[in-house]
Order: sequence, then C-alpha cells, then structure tokens
Amino acid sequence: MFSLLTNIGLEIPFTLLLLALLGIRKAVSPRASLLINTSADTVFKLVDVFHGKRDDWGRTTVLAELVEPSTQTFRKTYTTTLTSGVAKSSNALFRIAEREANQKISLDRAGIEGKSTNNELLKQTYQLSTEGSATRLTVQYDWGPRPLLAQVIARADLWGGLYRLKGLAETGVPNDKPYQWISAGIALATGLISLGAFSIILTIQASLLLVFALFVHEFGHLLAYRLMGQPWGRMVFLPFLGAIAIPRLPFESQGQSVFAALMGPGFSAILAVACLLPDAFGLPPNPYVAVLGIVTVGLNIFNLLPVEPLDGGVALRSVLSRLMGRHARFGLMMVGALLVNIGFTMQQIVLIIFGGIAILANLKERPIDVGLEPLSRLQIVITLFAYVAMTSAYITLLRYFIDYAALLQNAADLQ
Repeated sequence: MFSLLTNIGLEIPFTLLLLALLGIRKAVSPRASLLINTSADTVFKLVDVFHGKRDDWGRTTVLAELVEPSTQTFRKTYTTTLTSGVAKSSNALFRIAEREANQKISLDRAGIEGKSTNNELLKQTYQLSTEGSATRLTVQYDWGPRPLLAQVIARADLWGGLYRLKGLAETGVPNDKPYQWISAGIALATGLISLGAFSIILTIQASLLLVFALFVHEFGHLLAYRLMGQPWGRMVFLPFLGAIAIPRLPFESQGQSVFAALMGPGFSAILAVACLLPDAFGLPPNPYVAVLGIVTVGLNIFNLLPVEPLDGGVALRSVLSRLMGRHARFGLMMVGALLVNIGFTMQQIVLIIFGGIAILANLKERPIDVGLEPLSRLQIVITLFAYVAMTSAYITLLRYFIDYAALLQNAADLQ
C-alpha cells in the first residue's frame, strides 16, 4: 500500500480536483451583448414570439404556437433535419413574462413545475437599446444547475446564437461562421491548456504527441455523429483527463450510443497502423514514431477499460442494461471492483480511482439509456466482437511498440 502511495504524482490530485469540478452542478446565467447595424424594430421582430412564428437556423427550425392565450404561454418546437432526411423534434413551453415593443422581451420556462431543473433553460431575456442608427442587443439565458463543462458550452452557444441573429438582421441570412469559429476556438484553447498540463508530467514533445493522439481519438467520435446524420459536434480537451466530443443531438438508440463510443478507439487504429509504416518500409527506428505509437495505443487501451465514463464503459453499460435490465448496475459495480483489485495488484492508482467511481456511481439505482431503442441480439454480438477485437489488437500493438522502443534504446546504448 505504501509503495502505491509513493507512486502518486502531481497529475493525480489535479485529476481528482478536475473530476470534482466536472461533477459539481451550478446554475449559470451567461450574458452576451452585440451591436447590430439595423433598426430596433427589425431586431425585435427576430426575437419576438407570436403564434405561427417560424425561425430557420440551418438544419434546425423553431416553430412557436400559442397554447394558453390567458397566460401568453407558447410551445416552441425545435426540429432538426439530419443528413439522412429524418427529422428529430423536441419542444418546451415558455411564458412571456415581460414584453415592451422594440425594447425588451423576457420569457420564463413553463410546464416544469415539480420537475428537476438540471440542464434546463429556465429564462430567456432579450434587451434592445438604440445606438445611433444601430441597435445593441443584450441576451441572457438562465439555466438550471449544469456541470462545469456544460456551463462553458452554454456560453459558447449563446455567443454563437447572437452572431447568427446579427447576420440574419443585417443580411437576411444567418451567420454560422462565428458559431463554428467559437467551437474551434474552445477546442484550440482547451487543447493548449491541456498541452501545458501534460507538460508538467511529460516532455513537451510527448505532450504534443499525446494531444494529437487525443484529437484523432475524439475526431472519431465526431465522425460517428456525422455518420448518424447529425451536425458536427464539439470537441473539448480536459487537462490531465484527456478530451471529450459532445454531440449536438441526443441519441435515439443504444446502437448509436455504442457506435459513437467505439468509433473513438476504432478511428484511432488508423493512426496506430500508420506508426507501423516506417518499419514496414525498412526505415531506421525513429523515437517520435515510437512515442506516438505507444501514446496512441496506451490511450486507446485506457479508453477501452470497461468503466464509465470511458468508451469501453459506455459500451458495457448499454450491453448490460439490455441483458440485465434494472440490475445492470450490479454488473457495473462488479466490473468496478475488479478494476480496483487490478489497480492494487499492478500498483496503478488511476485504475483504483476509475474502479471506485464505477462502484460509487452505481450504489443507488439510476436510469440507464432511458428512452433509447435497446440493442438487438445481433448488435450485442457485434459490440462484443468489436470490443474484443480492438482490445486484442491494441494489446498486440503495444507489445510491438515497446519492442520498437527497446531497439531504439539498445541502439542509443551502443553509441
């Protein structure tokens, strides 16, 4: 036990702190302000709500329907058309709390009384002021308790939506480019922060290769969302933890959830195989190829561990919930306990941490994949085959790259 504790480095307390911050939920009220070069009347027509109003934002349309005239309550229906042609819809009720033409409109969320407000948009406020011939639009969204990462995304979405409105008001066409730039900026900024964080425990070269391997892995998830017909998702790097790809739309089935999870390590196999090419072509051993190979393989073996929130754990969760129903949590706890035991045996504190998380997260009964179409028997077989095949392949590749690195070390010792 003592030797295990002495193996703890700076990355462990930082990782625990970040995990705690990601798990803490807090209400958030992002606010953004932008000058729009048109009249207040034009801008107000875009943010006002009335029966039959339809807004088109790329693949998504928003339709407002008056459902309670006495309270001025509207149902907003959000419909996104996928590349496959399938339309996905959701709706929410909003009540006009305050309305002053060309100056302000405030909408309160309705229909959620007595329900959880976690991750729910509770209030929308649009305030207009004239500045010469232009109009300053200030928007504030009040959200219920959200995790730290969701708070960052809420601010990005608000600014992206505001620039869309500016483009529509000034040119008649929504401007999606700033929205895309904001998403890319978040990925770049968090990637640089992660690079600095990893540089505390690794060399700068190894940190660069690790961040690149993370990018390839998460791009696999983003590609999976596109193959499902969704818009491109977002990528956010997490210092000391890795990165995460966030879909724009919820999944419809467990099959989609599993496919998206396994596409990360599946797509990364291209990078791992690419690291074999120098040796295949008879080129001399290269230290950067060795490091990139080991980092890529190690990263994906770690992500295939059968414990949430890792990719292998997401796949296992769906399979067990299909096979065991409401008792799936006991299977997840057993896997967590096994991982803890392996962590103690191998003196690996990270395995103990993730195994412990799996146990604690399932102590109480919780909903798993609620509302998703369950996996079919064929999908379960395909999932298990893909998981075993990828895990076996990565373990084989890890042995290869360890031997490859050993050749480099022997060559260096002979010089």
